[in-house]
Amino acid sequence: MSTALTHVHTNARHARRPFGRWVVAGILASVIPVLAACGGPMSATATTHATTDTSLPALATDSTSITTPHPPETAATTTSLPRRATIDRLVGAEGARLHVRCTGEGHTTVVLIAGFEGDSTIWTKVEPAIAARARVCSYDRPGTGTSDPPTAVSTFASQASALHDLLQTVNEPGPYVIVGHSFGGAEAVTFASQFPADVVGVVLVDASPTAWPATLCATPDDGSAAAATLKSTCTGAFAPSGNREHLDVRTAFASASEISSLGSVPMVVITATERELPSGLAPTEIERLTEAWDTGQLSWAALSSDARLVRVQHTGHHIELDQPCVVIDEITRIIP
Repeated sequence: MSTALTHVHTNARHARRPFGRWVVAGILASVIPVLAACGGPMSATATTHATTDTSLPALATDSTSITTPHPPETAATTTSLPRRATIDRLVGAEGARLHVRCTGEGHTTVVLIAGFEGDSTIWTKVEPAIAARARVCSYDRPGTGTSDPPTAVSTFASQASALHDLLQTVNEPGPYVIVGHSFGGAEAVTFASQFPADVVGVVLVDASPTAWPATLCATPDDGSAAAATLKSTCTGAFAPSGNREHLDVRTAFASASEISSLGSVPMVVITATERELPSGLAPTEIERLTEAWDTGQLSWAALSSDARLVRVQHTGHHIELDQPCVVIDEITRIIP
């Protein structure tokens, strides 16, 4: 296995929002202007370097990519006709409607999946650029955006199945490049596992590792406000009744952890070099949580024999907002 090292640097400053339960789940938005020209020469504020190695490295402080040669193109990449009509509507019966938006044209459809309790608006800095290169669809899960509230407890398996049904309903048959942010990364991996014949690429954007809920909930209650925040999340938001998606967080991640391989599907795992954790956590806990996150990114990348691991500096958890050009370029790279 060959290994390419990719460094992404910018001088951008971005505002931080107060810590909340979404940060614990791996979600925090911090918006900055786009500084580099996506898909073109890097601006003076961003540089790229590449070297090669022969081993799979542990995560370091620099941006790291793991890559192997792409397999031969499959039939799925050549059988679909370009789709051009724009879709932007609620689909389904009253009380079970999902909002979906599809635009652009091409033989491949890029499907954008938001994180926990997030909606399709997180992709506003990515979607237009992808639409210029391929067909692209985003959607709101039940309980998010303009979709109807959920009617049942969900897991990543049920979310992936519902997404597949939605795409078929609006005549978006694939092949797909599945892109998932945060908790949406586990949904993306589950989708690729359930519908391998339809998927020609997977991109994870700071995807929460499968062990993340258990890791967070193992934080000792030392009486600090930080520990109290984590405890509240574990007993509240991680329960189906505690979040607007009715997601059974522990069951969902436990099932995702059972996915052992996606074969040779091309895959990119994008992650931030720094974690945002509650202020006041003990240094040993910060180290433990950071190590668990980094190890989880390697585990995601290990699902495919054709994987790239890209670490991004100067960004919050929402890389698609802080550094959209990185996400756009990596998605574009993986489109057949």
